[in-house]
Amino acid sequence: MPPTGSKRPFSGSGGAGHRSGPKPRSHEPQQQPVPTGPYISMFTEFRNELDEHQDRRERIIKASRDITAASKKIIFSLQRLRPKTLPITTPLPYHIGNEIAQYESKIQDLLASVLPDLQGLDGARWQRQISPGLQEYIEAIGFRHYLLKRKVIEWKEADWYVSGLNGDEILGRKESGQEKEDVEMADAASSSNTPADTVLIQTTVAVVGGDDEGRKKDEESKKEFTGIQLSREDYVLGLFDMTGEMMRFAITSVATTPLSQFLGVGADSAGEQGKSTPQCLLQDLRTLRSSFEGLDMGFSPFGRDAEKKLRVMQESVQKVEYAFYGMVVRGSERPEGWVADVDAVGGGDAGPE
Repeated sequence: MPPTGSKRPFSGSGGAGHRSGPKPRSHEPQQQPVPTGPYISMFTEFRNELDEHQDRRERIIKASRDITAASKKIIFSLQRLRPKTLPITTPLPYHIGNEIAQYESKIQDLLASVLPDLQGLDGARWQRQISPGLQEYIEAIGFRHYLLKRKVIEWKEADWYVSGLNGDEILGRKESGQEKEDVEMADAASSSNTPADTVLIQTTVAVVGGDDEGRKKDEESKKEFTGIQLSREDYVLGLFDMTGEMMRFAITSVATTPLSQFLGVGADSAGEQGKSTPQCLLQDLRTLRSSFEGLDMGFSPFGRDAEKKLRVMQESVQKVEYAFYGMVVRGSERPEGWVADVDAVGGGDAGPE
């Protein structure tokens, strides 16, 4: 006789009419109990401080990266110059000056944006976060300063640039009435036969300077803050990086300078004024190398970074020397008007032949 009744499922749950497996859970959200206690408010304040601390850190790191990117673009614009001798005494081409002014305006706005986050002890606390951007900016303005004056930018002037308080003065921004006059002068210059090279960079910045009321509010808020402090370590490391740009500029100058002008701008020239751009760069790079080699680096984190950059700088000077050796020693074997190839004159890592 067959068994009667329902069979217990293998899972062991339920009976007839039930599916095997656990019952589906309810999807209704369960309300968490609100924590209570005498220390809740204290730890809530700690949480808010940590969140603010992390947000400040992220803002500074992002600003530092943006400053680095804009500074590199300034350097790329300067590398397109092709002067016959240094320092550059003629006005920069308008398109290059315009690019530099726009990038520098962006950098100054970024420095001003993180100015409240770098006040007092926070300036030292976040030094490592803002340091890469400051070093790259020092490299850019130091390279420009060298091309225009053939001098190394001093620490005081570099500190003035990175303070975040002098953006309007750096960019040549003026009052609204003067800005209108400058715009009219720029329009008159563009409609006349005046070359574009003679138009001032400050005029371009005045046109794109932004809202006057917003800028006045920024100036009032800046008065409450102290400027960003440029450490001597960041200044020196920025100069180390600048020598790399000098090397690239020298290699390009060697490759684009005809043999007839390589050892001097003209036959009647004499002294410093008669030196070509490659000659000026090689002499100044050697001077910087001897000066940096005499520094006492110490055993601090700065010393480790400086030692690495010193080796890179020495290699950069060597590359320029190899390029000169190839031009001077074997220059007589080359036809008149021949222009050197960058790789053939030591632009890479190879040594002299």
